[in-house]
Amino acid sequence: MEFNREEILLWFKLSQVPKLGPVKLLALFTLFGNIQKIFKADKELLLKSRIFNIEMISELEKIKNASDDNFFRAIDECISNDIAVLPIISNKYPLNLKRMPYPPKSLFLKGNVSLLESNAVAVVGTRHPSEEALKWTFKNSKILAENNFTVISGGAIGVDTAAHQGALEASGGKTIAVLGTGFFKKYPEENLPLFEKIEKNDGLLISEHLPNFPGSRFSLLQRNRITSGLSQGLVMVASGGKGGAMVQTKIAFDQKIPIFCPSLSLNLQPNEGVKEVIEKFGGKEIFTIEEVILFLSRDINKTKGTPMPSHSSSPST
Repeated sequence: MEFNREEILLWFKLSQVPKLGPVKLLALFTLFGNIQKIFKADKELLLKSRIFNIEMISELEKIKNASDDNFFRAIDECISNDIAVLPIISNKYPLNLKRMPYPPKSLFLKGNVSLLESNAVAVVGTRHPSEEALKWTFKNSKILAENNFTVISGGAIGVDTAAHQGALEASGGKTIAVLGTGFFKKYPEENLPLFEKIEKNDGLLISEHLPNFPGSRFSLLQRNRITSGLSQGLVMVASGGKGGAMVQTKIAFDQKIPIFCPSLSLNLQPNEGVKEVIEKFGGKEIFTIEEVILFLSRDINKTKGTPMPSHSSSPST
């Protein structure tokens, strides 16, 4: 399903209706078939859907009658900057995200959109890891990428950065950075060269926000559900026990995504959070990244019935 400029306009408007979340939006499109029919529906028909109430219909009317200028400005900014807009109603929207309790209404994408369908591993951790943890992350993210896994992380300093850089170091390696801001307000600023490198090297940048959205503490945490939601497994490298990496791991646990941690015997610091992940969230201790590759390859083969490529001979310890 492709969307033209006018359809994206209607989608942005519909997405602004209070209390009309992603689940209700999907139900609306199942009922009406397309966005034009929703906008043409009268009050009685909308009420009959049992999705709209009087208050929501009133808000929809206000949005219908509002100026289109700001919406068209946002759409044109996306077009002129090669930002793809993927509404949740699109058949190209990732199923794993669509099945989440509260998926993004829209994905804004810059780069290789086909990576949404790739086999992926999230590699996450603290912004303040030890040098040994950084080296481990870089080395093993490279091995994951060499074995045809897309490495996903959040673009933050520390473990996230090492994960992206390791994947990019692999020949043909692919990585996805999930941002908590719009594309015009990328954060952190010191990673702007990294984001540019990801895009230029056939990687993908993802946001659920319009390009000029500056981000917030909430949005930076919310992006975690996308990071793990697009992944077949998650590797928690290092954590002090608090912060976004721990939030990410809890989300992955709730999503029933396999969680892996470097063995505590490797002493990658800080590891207080890693201990908690192992004890509370069933994190599997690993000595080599090949253990992750083998575990996920078996799982993927069961799901798809297709063989994975042979493993790289690169060491991971």
